[in-house]
Amino acid sequence: MEIKINVNESLNDIEVVISGNDLTKMTAIAKQLQTKTVETHKLVIKTADDIHVVAQSDILIVESFGNDLSVTLKQQQQLTTRKTLKQFLSSNTSHLFVQISRSMAINLNALVRMESAFSGNYYAFLTDGTRVTVSRRFIKNILNRLEGRADNETV
Repeated sequence: MEIKINVNESLNDIEVVISGNDLTKMTAIAKQLQTKTVETHKLVIKTADDIHVVAQSDILIVESFGNDLSVTLKQQQQLTTRKTLKQFLSSNTSHLFVQISRSMAINLNALVRMESAFSGNYYAFLTDGTRVTVSRRFIKNILNRLEGRADNETV
């Protein structure tokens, strides 16, 4: 497959032309492009007093305490908002974050290494030196995400 990109600044909108000799493949590519959403790199976090706009890459850990969500940023800054972990992960940030326990998710780009702990669990070490426990229930999904496979594929 060959991919060519031509930028035409005279166009008002994005125009995509797909050509090839396999209709099935072309249809699959068209469907992927149609369902792809524009990714935003900023995230709005509403706290009790303020509204913070943070870069998704600055978020290291997201931890749920009931209906409150604690967001740990680089430089150990913490923000608390009224949201569940499920709501956070179902938003457009799901490609960047991975759930590591029932109540916690981490930024995949902040993951430096993992090492085996006790009872089948793991420790995940983040770029700022933080160590968090990864539940054995979520290991398979994390490995799939790190290797670029979809969540529902088997190892």
